[in-house]
Amino acid sequence: MANPEHIKVFKPSNPEVGHPLERSRCHPKTGQRFYVKGEEYTLGGVIGDGAAGLVRKATKVLDNSPRAIKFLAPDSKYIEEDAFDDVAIRFRREGERGVKLNHRNLMAIYAYCDNEDGSAFETKEPKNPFLLMEQIKGRTLERYILNCRNEEESEFDITRERLHIGIQIVSALEDLHKKKLIHRDVKPANIFLSQTSDQMQFPYVKLGDFGIMKWGDFYASLSTGALTATHQKGLGTLKYMSPEQALAPKTITVRSDMYSLGITLFELFTGQILATPHHVFEIMNARLLRGNTTSRLYSMGYRLNLEDEGIAGLLLDMHLRGVMGRPTIDKVRGRMEHEYEARYEVNWESDLV
Repeated sequence: MANPEHIKVFKPSNPEVGHPLERSRCHPKTGQRFYVKGEEYTLGGVIGDGAAGLVRKATKVLDNSPRAIKFLAPDSKYIEEDAFDDVAIRFRREGERGVKLNHRNLMAIYAYCDNEDGSAFETKEPKNPFLLMEQIKGRTLERYILNCRNEEESEFDITRERLHIGIQIVSALEDLHKKKLIHRDVKPANIFLSQTSDQMQFPYVKLGDFGIMKWGDFYASLSTGALTATHQKGLGTLKYMSPEQALAPKTITVRSDMYSLGITLFELFTGQILATPHHVFEIMNARLLRGNTTSRLYSMGYRLNLEDEGIAGLLLDMHLRGVMGRPTIDKVRGRMEHEYEARYEVNWESDLV
């Protein structure tokens, strides 16, 4: 039977050798030359590794412009080998979709390459498929939150900068949802902040890892206490994963992203990374309490400014277990934009530069 995705299935000829995509067989080296769509590139140093892939710096030789390259190289310590072919199918499908996306707050994917038998490289190694992407210089939203705690440790505080960052995140996710794409792993570690010029008033947001929306980063983070789910078909980071994604990942809708977005924005506006999934459940339970938004947050020990009650209420609604009770992305964006203009008497987009 033909592969329904019309993609090579990477079955090893000798099972004892291991799967061709296995991490241990992928050894990209600094200085290697490779070619994508007729353009020459050189491979650079390490950016970061996840359970599903290796990310390295790259440079376009023609104009010396920076790029990033993400090799699909799943690690069997985190992902079962039986799932590798499925990962490859999804990697290609989502990579090809990512090439077609064009939004200022989405990390750009320039090309997907099968790299069959190492054909993209002069040395014919490595042989793993890869994505050629935008290289972002900056820090993650997770690092921003860890370095930017509220003066009061248990305060819900929407500052102008945080609100501006939040609107950019929502804007990027809205673009995906309009195209009926689900990110599946919205979290501070997948959101990047950069300062492209000294004139910029606020950081510029790039939402990343949508090139492999089905799979995410996978690494458990000691700094956040996030856990990952590695023994099911729908993968993502457990702390940010909606209940329906954990139970029935094949049937989720864009409302699953709203759950993850709600946790991400809660962490941004409280200046705290929630330590465990149990802290998220506490927010879910608080939303079900009688009373108003202020009393619900107070039950968890958070102080709330009166002007922040509207957005805080939306965030609590994003934590609802029932998907239809969660607000849509356009409602969240509309409310946050309205708050920005009402508070600062300027359109948020005018503060992009």
